[in-house]
Amino acid sequence: MKTIIMTVGTSLLTNRDPDLTEKRPWLGKKNIGDRTQALDWMAKTDPILTSAETNTLYRLDLNFSDDVILLHSDTPSGLECAQILKQFFVENLGQKSVHLKVLPGINYDVKNEESALAQMAKLLTDLIHQARGQITLAATGGFKAQTMIMGLVGNNLGVPVCYIHEEFKGLIFMPYLAVTGQPENRVQSANLPNSGVPRSEILKVRSDQQEPNRPRLWQKAKKMLTEIPWIDSVYYDERAYSAPENGVKSSRQKTEDGRYILWLRLVEKEKQMAVAIETTGRTPEQLEESASELSQRLGQLI
Repeated sequence: MKTIIMTVGTSLLTNRDPDLTEKRPWLGKKNIGDRTQALDWMAKTDPILTSAETNTLYRLDLNFSDDVILLHSDTPSGLECAQILKQFFVENLGQKSVHLKVLPGINYDVKNEESALAQMAKLLTDLIHQARGQITLAATGGFKAQTMIMGLVGNNLGVPVCYIHEEFKGLIFMPYLAVTGQPENRVQSANLPNSGVPRSEILKVRSDQQEPNRPRLWQKAKKMLTEIPWIDSVYYDERAYSAPENGVKSSRQKTEDGRYILWLRLVEKEKQMAVAIETTGRTPEQLEESASELSQRLGQLI
């Protein structure tokens, strides 16, 4: 299982919806108000455009039993957005375990021995130590200072930190930095059997398939895929277009001998590429681990 610890901002309240025909009913107001109306609008709106948080959760490809912890600001608008998001994740998306945690407010009380950001770092550290399964910090929502704290804590504890890159339109995973300031490769390798297929033979994408439409990122992705020891085969599959833009999704299909398949979709303006990736994994745990490793490696290519 996974635990996602996500900062929550107010994009659900304040987004201007330039790309939506049916804009949010509370546009221009100081609060969202009617929650039934809000949930109805969210249910029929693209999650990528609904809010930073729905966009992020959509790309993380969660199981219903995964833990989601929403960290919201100590403000009325932050609490309202977090409460509505929790209700939407539970009632509309079927997530069984969603929890709210308030982040300390910014204040100048001389009696307060620690700043709000220092308190946030302690809270994050405690939540990470208490969390179950694979942990990801999602820093797309919230104040910029909160994103910085998430990056620092994640780097210190070796926990992956992701956010949505607006131009790349996909999850970016922050690199780990050693004390020297040099990047470290600390992606946790999936516990899957190694493939017996030579690394030079796993790519089955023919040169004539989608050749004019291949994003430039494909060159980096090819090298990455051949370096992952639990990948058996990579080939074009139009069903992989259902994966998020520049993201990974678990396929419902398996190989004939029962191994799990992942879908990878790369997008660059009008150019797209979609491939299926046969893994050596045969258990749900191995599927989860392989999807997590591939997502992190993809998110570090940018």
